[in-house]
Amino acid sequence: MIASRRANSAGQDAAQRRFDAVRPGQRYLNGYSERVRRGSRSRSADEPAVKVDARSERWREHRKKVRSEIVDAAFRAIDQLGPEVSLREIAEEAGTAKPKIYRHFTDKSDLFQAIGKRMRDMLWGAIFPAIDIAKDPARAIIHRAVEQYVRLVDEHPNVIRFLMQGRFAEQSESTMRALNEGRDITLAMADMFSNELQEMELDAAAFEMAAFATFGAAASATDWWLGADQDSPRRLPSAKFVEYLTTIMMGSINGTCEVLGVQVDPDLPLHEGVRRHERVA
Repeated sequence: MIASRRANSAGQDAAQRRFDAVRPGQRYLNGYSERVRRGSRSRSADEPAVKVDARSERWREHRKKVRSEIVDAAFRAIDQLGPEVSLREIAEEAGTAKPKIYRHFTDKSDLFQAIGKRMRDMLWGAIFPAIDIAKDPARAIIHRAVEQYVRLVDEHPNVIRFLMQGRFAEQSESTMRALNEGRDITLAMADMFSNELQEMELDAAAFEMAAFATFGAAASATDWWLGADQDSPRRLPSAKFVEYLTTIMMGSINGTCEVLGVQVDPDLPLHEGVRRHERVA
């Protein structure tokens, strides 16, 4: 629990908002789950019981498991064979035949989108446990997030190329969807920043615009860093790329603060380091 910074009620409200942000960006990643939970409200005593079809439930769980295994195989195949991997090669890695893949995925785009969601979930699981929006300085938040992002890119460069380059006709729409999945992470971080500074009543649209801008910059920089082909050498050492990208991200934050009429001390926690510009009489 995040302690109140002040004893008065306003301080308690601020502390509660910071507590609500401990599950960072939850409304973005768990949007579907939240809708499911809202749809699965408690049954009142007057409502009839809903009979669960055990066989259908078993099939649903089996299908979920097989889909996950096929996505695992797709990751391995793309990692090993490159972004131009074929569906046949993915099927071979999964130890199955192409027709079976189509039993569990509507089409290629459905599989490609599932690969994008898997990468998003991996990024989410790596980045957010590494940061504390209520306590960490702004620079540390960005540096740790970029560090985790670059680590995953370095571990799965061909998967990132596959998602970003969209080399197949069937992949164009799913590529955009996959990129949108990744953009959810920067939107979630913008939402966290906005929530942490809620007392200042800053324009939330500026944070959202900054999220779109920083995501575009990070994606383009990653594409440049990796190079077009799997044999392309890295244009910078990983540590140097992290430092450069962190600086670029901080530049975006500073620019957003300028738009909002505030300034940020990057070496202090957000609620301490953000101040409005002093007006000259």
